[in-house]
Amino acid sequence: MRVVAGKYRGKNLASPKDDSVRPTTTRIKETLFNVLQGYVPEATVLDLFAGSGALGIECISRGAEEVVFVDRSKDSVALVKQNLKGIEGNFSVHLSDFSAYLRNAQLQGKKFDIIFLDPPYASGLGEIAIELIINGNLLSDDGVIVFEHSSDKEFSLERSSYKARTKRMGTVTAEFIFKKRVALMTGSFDPVTVGHEEVLKQALSQYDEVIVACLVNPEKTYMFNPAQRLALASAMCSPYKNAFAIYSDKDAVDVAREYSATELVRGVRDIKDEGYEAEMAAYNREHGFDTQFIVLDEYRDVSSTLVREELKRGDFRHIPAVCVPVLTSEDFKRLK
Repeated sequence: MRVVAGKYRGKNLASPKDDSVRPTTTRIKETLFNVLQGYVPEATVLDLFAGSGALGIECISRGAEEVVFVDRSKDSVALVKQNLKGIEGNFSVHLSDFSAYLRNAQLQGKKFDIIFLDPPYASGLGEIAIELIINGNLLSDDGVIVFEHSSDKEFSLERSSYKARTKRMGTVTAEFIFKKRVALMTGSFDPVTVGHEEVLKQALSQYDEVIVACLVNPEKTYMFNPAQRLALASAMCSPYKNAFAIYSDKDAVDVAREYSATELVRGVRDIKDEGYEAEMAAYNREHGFDTQFIVLDEYRDVSSTLVREELKRGDFRHIPAVCVPVLTSEDFKRLK
C-alpha cells in the first residue's frame, strides 16, 4: 500500500501481517478520493475502523485539518502508529470500541466532515455505526460518511433526511452518505400564486427536498380555510416528486426542526418585504435556522392580496395552472 496523493504521495504503508484486517487497496483508495477530493482540505476526519490507517493518512497527506483514528484492536492501533511515523499533522489514535467512541464524541459535541467506515464485511457493524452517527448528529451539515461493504450485500438507507450515492468497485461497494438539504418554504398561501410557484421552482434547483408549510399569521384574516390552503399548496407541489405541502399552527422554526429542514426559504418582492423578512430572518437565525431569500423580479407586483381580489372577479391569471382545477372544483368548496 502507498499514499496516493498530496504531501506524502508515494509513501509506503505497512500492511497487516494476517487476514484479520482487510486494508483498502490503492486502487479503491484512488476511486474513493476522486469522489472526496473537494471534501478533504481543512476537513475534520474520523477513520473509525482504522485498520492500517491508510484512509486517514491519505486525508492528512491531502490537507485535512484533523484526523482521528479509532480501532479496538491493539495490533491495528500499533500498525496505525507505525504508518504515522514520519508524518506531521494534527492527528490522534484511540484504542476503543467504535460504539463507545461515538457515544463519547456525541457527549463532547464533536462534528466530523468525513467519517470512514470500513468494518469487517457481513458484521453489521457499519449499519450500527451509521445509526449512532446520525442519532448523535456527528456529521457536519456538508459532511459525508463513506461506508465500504461487500458488493454482494444490498444496503438500504432508512433515514429520510439523508441520501446515499453508491459506487460499485468490483467486489467492494462504497456508500457515500450525505445529509439532505431540505428547505422549508413558509407562508400563509392564501392562496398560492404564480410567485409562490416560482419560489418553489428555484428552491427545488438548490435543495434535495422542499416542504411548503402553510402557517398561521394571527394578524391576518383569511379568504380560505386551512384545509383549502393546504389543498392548493399540495396541488402546486404535485408536479414535483421532491416537494410536498403541510399545514401547521406552530412557529416556522419548530416546524423546521420537526421536518429536519436545514434552511428556511422565502420569496421577496420589494423593499417593504425586505424589511419585514429581515426581522423574521434574524429571529429564525437566533433559533438555529438561516433563511434563503429568493427575489421575485418578474412577479414583484403579484401578491396574495391582489390574487384574492382577482378571484372575486373570476380571474385566475395569477394562480398556478395546476391549482385552477382544484380551486374550481366542488370538492374544494366542501373542504373544512
